[in-house]
Amino acid sequence: MTNIEFAEKIKGYLKGSKAKAKKYEDTVAVNFTFIDDMEDFYVAVREGVLDVAPYHYDDLQANVTGAAENIEKLFSGDVSFDGALTDGLVKVDGDVAKFKALEALVPAKKAEKPAAEKKAAPVAKPAAPAEKKAETKPSPAAAKPAETKAAAPAVKPAETKAPAPAAKPAAKKHTGSKKHGK
Repeated sequence: MTNIEFAEKIKGYLKGSKAKAKKYEDTVAVNFTFIDDMEDFYVAVREGVLDVAPYHYDDLQANVTGAAENIEKLFSGDVSFDGALTDGLVKVDGDVAKFKALEALVPAKKAEKPAAEKKAAPVAKPAAPAEKKAETKPSPAAAKPAETKAAAPAVKPAETKAPAPAAKPAAKKHTGSKKHGK
């Protein structure tokens, strides 16, 4: 892959980061050099404008050297900037803080994992309300403590919420009855 193709790929990773770049008050100019073929590209944020270009940047604040695949992992969000430094995946000459400042522009991979978990959670939730409805109908006829006991073995987060509000009004009614009875 040439540095031109690579710069385009990095632009793709950072495509949604233009709004984040507007928050940068200081100039950040970091040059990236591939150890494989010694080609360069740079990422710069000047006056809130993000720029990625396939050539060496002379007025740089930091130069990052590493394998193309490791540099790609940085911008794809697969590896944190700190992790890449700690593990020796990249070497930074110059202002390390400027290099790390670019990480805020990288889309987080962690956001995708909870999205997958959220998809699984709604599948479980529709099953739980069906159980609630079945439990709720016989429970008022039977007794409220039985409803609480039935809710405990089931999914705790989903069913704990429903009995709690029901228990509070019941407690208020009983408290009010006892005060009037005395």
